[in-house]
Amino acid sequence: MRITWLLEVADQLWGGVKVALENANWLHRRGHQVTVVSRSGPPAWMRIECAFQKVPDFRAENLPDGDVIVGTFWTTVPWAAAGGPQKGVPVHFCQGYEGDNPEFAPHRARIEAVYQLPGVRHVTISPHLTTLLRERFGRQPREVVYAIDHGVHFSGPARAPGQPLRVGLVGPYSVAWKDLPTGYAACRLLQQAGQQLVLVRASNTPPAPGETDCGLPIEWHQQLPPAQMGDFYRSLDVMLCTSRGAEEGFFLPAVEAMACGVPTVLTDIPCFREHERRIGHDRYALFVPPQDPAAMAEAILVAGTLPAVRQALREGGVELAAQYHPDRHGEALEQAFVDFVRTTPKTNAMTRPTTTNCNAPTTMTTATSPNAATTDAETAATLTQVSATLRELADALAGKGSATGAARVLRAASGLTPDDIALLQAAAAAQLAIGEAATALQLYDDLAARVGDTAAAHAGRGEALHALGRWSEAATAFTEAMQLGDRSADAHNRLGVALYQCGDDKAARSNFETAVVLQPGHPDATANLTAIGGA
Repeated sequence: MRITWLLEVADQLWGGVKVALENANWLHRRGHQVTVVSRSGPPAWMRIECAFQKVPDFRAENLPDGDVIVGTFWTTVPWAAAGGPQKGVPVHFCQGYEGDNPEFAPHRARIEAVYQLPGVRHVTISPHLTTLLRERFGRQPREVVYAIDHGVHFSGPARAPGQPLRVGLVGPYSVAWKDLPTGYAACRLLQQAGQQLVLVRASNTPPAPGETDCGLPIEWHQQLPPAQMGDFYRSLDVMLCTSRGAEEGFFLPAVEAMACGVPTVLTDIPCFREHERRIGHDRYALFVPPQDPAAMAEAILVAGTLPAVRQALREGGVELAAQYHPDRHGEALEQAFVDFVRTTPKTNAMTRPTTTNCNAPTTMTTATSPNAATTDAETAATLTQVSATLRELADALAGKGSATGAARVLRAASGLTPDDIALLQAAAAAQLAIGEAATALQLYDDLAARVGDTAAAHAGRGEALHALGRWSEAATAFTEAMQLGDRSADAHNRLGVALYQCGDDKAARSNFETAVVLQPGHPDATANLTAIGGA
């Protein structure tokens, strides 16, 4: 197969970037024609065995033709989707859901729209991500087990607890949901209780202000090449992992440390608990509540100093880590790509956008994450371009009688370009037309929030509320629409129906009569008057 991987930046050391590049190398060794395409140059911290191409942006003319094109982050997935059949089946390689990340809160609507793009196939790397994509977005992703490099991460001789105790903490302090400050607080509690320790830090970013004056002895390791991480882990007495919630997709350092025989303390969050499914027990770590420094401090002390506990955690961690092998991961990923190509006719892939308003900058900004290199203006231009293509697709689906397909595509397009009020209104109406009243209400609420009090927004809200059986609220919305100028016969009839279902026959009859006056012979109002004995 011809496989293209899209990476915003490839020269910055982030876990998700490393995994994508390792996948590209594995597939290349497998005999596939693999190209990594990035806005940056290649990494200095690992060797790229496949083809590598630096581009100013991911427009189709800058991409090789292929069978599969893989977006590895929400900003690259639209480019993959818009490449056209000649670039390959668009695949989203999901290593974590960006929409729940506080850093991306301003982009949440666009992220959700990306996850609903039609024609995109999805690969997830953990059960909770699979469940999230199914339940929140109606996707049917292919789950592929993650992997670690066992040539780097292997257990050495069992360590006797050190004095001071060496506590490992990996990751950037600035990423809020990784919650490293709680780990620092736990170590300070231990220090105040008289336990000698040194915090052994590894990060791909420089020390943050909150770290430099934390009152703890710290051994710094910045931008360690992946090949040296095994030695880093094997130097530890305890590995502490502090992530606070479902934003964490997998967190490779936890399993890498286990493979190196290090007793591990984990927060009780989905990605860490899911390992239990692999081996049928949870003796691979001590679990503590997220954001609980006291519980972390106690667990560090137990895992770091009690020989029986250390040995049990060491054995359980090594057993678990053995489940995550590169060949198992690579073969599953390869099979997913083969199946995607086999079951996706070329003619059904999204076509390239016909607009040419996407002029991406050719220079990179300084980034603290793989996504920061994409400017807001550039992202907006990309999403506007894809939105235009989706609107064309919606029209085509509607013309073929697929109201459901058209509604789904319109919703995705609206999410990509939330400032397009007419598109938002069309998406809401389409959802209502196919019976998705709850989704329609959400969109009408969004419309009201964006444009303020308008008759159209309140009338739409009323229709959605009425379809949901919330008749009193529907009557209120219809009344507000009429107060804002919608005094048509249809408006009076809608309000009359809602009032009748609320039990107010007198007010209902008055509105039906007004509708007939405004439009003599109005069929619905006339029928409604007959039904309540008012004709």
